[in-house]
Amino acid sequence: MLPITDDHMHINIIGGRGVEAIKEFRNAGGTHVFIVSLPAGELGLKVMRGDDFRVAYDITVEAARRASEHVKAYAVVGVHPAEFIGLAESMGMEKAYAIVKDGLEIAAEYVAEGKAVAIKSGRPHYPVAGDLWKASNDLMRYAMELCREKGCAIQLHTESEPETMKSISDIAKQAGMPPHRVIKHFSPPLVKECESLNVFPSVICSKGALEEALSQGTRFMLETDYIDDPRRPGAVLGPRTVPRKTKEAIRNGAPEEAFYKIHKDNPERSYGIKIEC
Repeated sequence: MLPITDDHMHINIIGGRGVEAIKEFRNAGGTHVFIVSLPAGELGLKVMRGDDFRVAYDITVEAARRASEHVKAYAVVGVHPAEFIGLAESMGMEKAYAIVKDGLEIAAEYVAEGKAVAIKSGRPHYPVAGDLWKASNDLMRYAMELCREKGCAIQLHTESEPETMKSISDIAKQAGMPPHRVIKHFSPPLVKECESLNVFPSVICSKGALEEALSQGTRFMLETDYIDDPRRPGAVLGPRTVPRKTKEAIRNGAPEEAFYKIHKDNPERSYGIKIEC
C-alpha cells in the first residue's frame, strides 16, 4: 500500500474537530501525519514564562496519541514566531526573548524524551521592526542549534520571498544543521532552488503546486497546514487534500514510485523515522 503523509497539520483537541479531521484524512487514503503544536493563545492558554509552553506541547502530544489510533502520527512542538512578536509587544523584547528561548529548550526536551520528532520555529512572515527581525532570526538559529544537538529536524515557519531560501540556508549553515533536516513549512514548489540551497521544502498542496513540484523532481514533502479552527473550516487546506491530490496525480499519469519518495523516503530521512507501507 502506498503511504500518504501530510507533513504539517494542526489538530485542536480542545476546541476544534480533533480526531474527526484525522478520520477524514484516513478515509481519503492518508496514512501518516505530522501534528504541529498550535500557538498557545489559540488553545486558550496564556504564556507568562517558558514553562507555560508545556501545556500546549502536552496537548499536541496527546493529539498525536489519539490520532495514532487511526493513522500513524508524530508530534512536532515549538514556538510560533508570532508568539515571540506578541510577547515582545506585551512585556518587552528582552523578557519575550528569554521566554521563547526557554520554550524552545523545553521543545528540545520533548524530542529527547521521544514525545516529539522535531522542533517548530521560524520568523515572522510579515514586516516587523528591525530589532524584532534580528531577534527572531537569532531565536530561529538557536532552535536550529538545539535540533543539531538532539539530531532532529526543524520545521520553519517563515516568509516565502525570493531571497528566503538563501537566507534560511545561510542561517542553517551557521547553526551546523544537516541540510536534509531543515524543512521549510508552507513552501512554494521551489524544488530545484531548495535542493541547490540545501533546504527541504514541505510544499503546500494548493492548486497546481504538486504538479509544478513534480516537474522539478521528488525532493519535497506535501502538507495542508490544516489549522482545525471552527471559525475557519477547511483552512488552510482540508484534511483530505494531500491524499486526494496524490491519487489524482497518479491517475493523471504521475509514476507511483515518485510518491514513495515523497511520502516515505523523504520524511524517513528528514525526521529519522520509519514509515511502514
